[in-house]
Amino acid sequence: MINEKKAAARAGRPRDPKVDGALLDAALEVFLERGYHSASLSEIARRAGVGTPAIYRRWRTKAEVGVDVIRRQAQPAPIPDTGSIRQDLVAFVRQRIKMFGGRLFHYLLVPLVTDPGLSATVQASFLDYRQPLSERIQAAIESGELRRDTDPDRLIDVLMGPIVMPLLFSAPLPSASDGESIVDQTLEGFAATGARARANRSRTRGSGHGR
Repeated sequence: MINEKKAAARAGRPRDPKVDGALLDAALEVFLERGYHSASLSEIARRAGVGTPAIYRRWRTKAEVGVDVIRRQAQPAPIPDTGSIRQDLVAFVRQRIKMFGGRLFHYLLVPLVTDPGLSATVQASFLDYRQPLSERIQAAIESGELRRDTDPDRLIDVLMGPIVMPLLFSAPLPSASDGESIVDQTLEGFAATGARARANRSRTRGSGHGR
């Protein structure tokens, strides 16, 4: 009974979802205006119409606020399953380009990802898509659309490279219309027998010219 009272005392008043939403809305506004490093928790609280203690009852640090803002804004679409791995990967890549192309991800995601103390937290928050995508790729391997030796994680890394690398170096992201070429050029290395045979013939001809 004593332990229950102590637990209740630590828990304090129940959180008000309306205040949660107001704080995240205010945080989004401040991060977009000032960037992550110049944003302050006191300014976020002021715009939400609450005191700074209301923030600390919900988040311990500005970084935790940032992670929740991005998580709330991201809301990634489910991994598609149309029966064509090419079409599904194109839809996935386009969705990721759209998601990471906004100002929020330039101003907020990059500072969080490049902070050694936060990278694991951010990674856990934004790599949830990998498991269902890996399962979709595995299904394509089993159906014969992709080579038997395809590594799903490696394929995902290659697809995400053209999206993630520009973020890290503050360069322009590809456009959504580039989704098809990113997928097609990637699948040249992972495609089933027809494409692989063409690639092998091309390499053989190249070796012959060199002799």
